[in-house]
Amino acid sequence: MSKTVEQLFLAEINPHKECNFVLAISGGVDSMVLANLFLINNLKFSIAHCNFQLRGKESDDDELFINKWCSEKDIKLYNKKFTTEDYCKNNKLTIQMGARELRYEWFRELIDKEKHDFIVTAHHIDDQLETFIINSIRGTGIDGLVGIPDKINKIIRPLLMSSKDQIKEYSKVNKINYREDSSNDKEDYLRNKIRHSVIPYLKSDDDNVLLKFKTTIENLNSTKIFVQKVISKVRDRVFIYEGENIITNIDLLKDLDPIEFYIHELYKDFEFNYKEVMKLFDSDSGKYISSSNYNMTKQKNNLIISKIK
Repeated sequence: MSKTVEQLFLAEINPHKECNFVLAISGGVDSMVLANLFLINNLKFSIAHCNFQLRGKESDDDELFINKWCSEKDIKLYNKKFTTEDYCKNNKLTIQMGARELRYEWFRELIDKEKHDFIVTAHHIDDQLETFIINSIRGTGIDGLVGIPDKINKIIRPLLMSSKDQIKEYSKVNKINYREDSSNDKEDYLRNKIRHSVIPYLKSDDDNVLLKFKTTIENLNSTKIFVQKVISKVRDRVFIYEGENIITNIDLLKDLDPIEFYIHELYKDFEFNYKEVMKLFDSDSGKYISSSNYNMTKQKNNLIISKIK
């Protein structure tokens, strides 16, 4: 027998049940089920609501709905309005990417300022499948295929192993009120097209598609752990730390096989593109490339990483 939404939720939350949480609540069915689960299990939590001001009155009504819910339940609420369209235009981002940057930056500020332990979001397994498909289409590695982590840094996603259908059924049985986001019905974005066309087709073809996908994610996570251990051993062998700099002998890097894979994994945390790193192998001494925080300089037969000050 498959586990219920609440059982899956508690399995993720119980190790942290004494912590203080901030729930990212939009007012939709997923997040309102999340809020209900925290409420009925007597956990310590506050609510954070983002008004991206993208849907006019509908966005404002979402905010009013959350305000009313928190007031009735005596739950602390953090509200934030964003000028999302201006932010996206100024930073040359899509609306989805810009909104994501804005909300997570604000969540990090809340964690630091208000001394909460975790931010909690209501992502579920259908979201995970959407992300898997999108990343596969765009081209990705293990990290992209693994998709949305259930826990990373101070973000927890306790509904990630629940399905959208389970969440909807839970809301129906427990008479949970929620808001409908009309933009979710549009197919202007790739994610929505996948949500409304691709995933329903996959489900109609195989009733167990989500269960099988969970197994795939578990296998990919095991592969990711294995890769991390291999890369850690290689890093220990080829990286020499001198003060704040990291020095690597180019001949050692050239012996790695498959070289593109190793170069990508070794230098991705520094935000260097593996193709640009490999171009430095045969460049003149003194040639360098830069990421947002680091320089990589060719010096004789070495690559030297230094932090930009």
